[in-house]
Amino acid sequence: MALSWPVKADAAIGAHARPPSRARTLGKTAPTHILIACMPKSGSTFLTDVVASLPGFRRADLTPAYGRRQQELDEVCLRRFAKSDYVAQNHVQHSDWTFELCRDYGVRPVVLVRDLFDVVVSLRDHLRNEGPVSPIFFAERHHAALADDKLERMIARVALPWYVGFYMSWRLAPDALLVRYEEAVAAPVQTVARILAFSGRTLPAKDIEAAVGKVRAAAASRLNVGASGRGAGLSRDVVRDVLDLIDFYPEAADDPYIKDAKARGLALLAGVDAATAPSRPASPRPSPGVAARLARWWRRKAERIAMRGLVPLALTTFGLLYWRWPQDLVPDARPHGLVDDAAVLLILSLAAGRLTAYKPRAPRPRRPAALWL
Repeated sequence: MALSWPVKADAAIGAHARPPSRARTLGKTAPTHILIACMPKSGSTFLTDVVASLPGFRRADLTPAYGRRQQELDEVCLRRFAKSDYVAQNHVQHSDWTFELCRDYGVRPVVLVRDLFDVVVSLRDHLRNEGPVSPIFFAERHHAALADDKLERMIARVALPWYVGFYMSWRLAPDALLVRYEEAVAAPVQTVARILAFSGRTLPAKDIEAAVGKVRAAAASRLNVGASGRGAGLSRDVVRDVLDLIDFYPEAADDPYIKDAKARGLALLAGVDAATAPSRPASPRPSPGVAARLARWWRRKAERIAMRGLVPLALTTFGLLYWRWPQDLVPDARPHGLVDDAAVLLILSLAAGRLTAYKPRAPRPRRPAALWL
């Protein structure tokens, strides 16, 4: 069954339609910009890596930093990649401002979601195997030592509100494509083809199959166990916590994703006995290879390393060499022959010092449009 957004939500947004993006009014083919707006632990790294491996595509970082920082779109980054065909991966909720940036920079949002009960178990394993740092909730290393049930209940109460808010915000967004984790894992070639079609691009199936094979062979994407149904062993308390979150949004009761989540939660309550449920060890996950971790780190840090370290070092080295070169613009043997040496060394040293504090130039503040009522 094809997934789509509720018709009534699209109609409500359409009543306040804004002008078409600049990318669609230039009379020529614009670069393809795809945003994977995703729930954490939804297979987003795998899907993004596949699209980035397609001919002509690259991965783009549309936020200047990660870690615990919220992954809102950054206009400096959008400008930097504006002329490239790219795919970006952000754990970002929908807002009027996000919609405006996507419209102005020709970004096509693909919303990737996963079953909420499976998310609890996957987040539990992630916290234990990879660490507690997350942009959506705050945890410390000592939380990894909690018993399964207690840690799962913490995740349901502290992290899952972000997940529910993520879906509730995007379900009201116009012109966005919904993709489920389960279909991306089961049929990645067909899923990527659907994403490309939504973004106005078509590629031969063999290119998509090659990209999927390349990413799977590299084993660098963080696909964890890559299976559905992992939440089947959650305790009754955790299941009730998830259902309580959903019940706060009665306006979404007929939404297909919410209906599926509620139906599964009620089924889990009917089939799980918390008193006799066996303890479940955390599912181990092989760590990415050293080369893959270094490549991911380099993609995020390369610009700052170059501008804050390599370029200042090169400028300083050139200044010292100029100082040592006797036959420069004003030969050292002439009167005042060292004046130009000192001036060049001083100018290059000052420039190098300034570059050690390099930051991307902030754009002129944009005046946000009036809030929609």
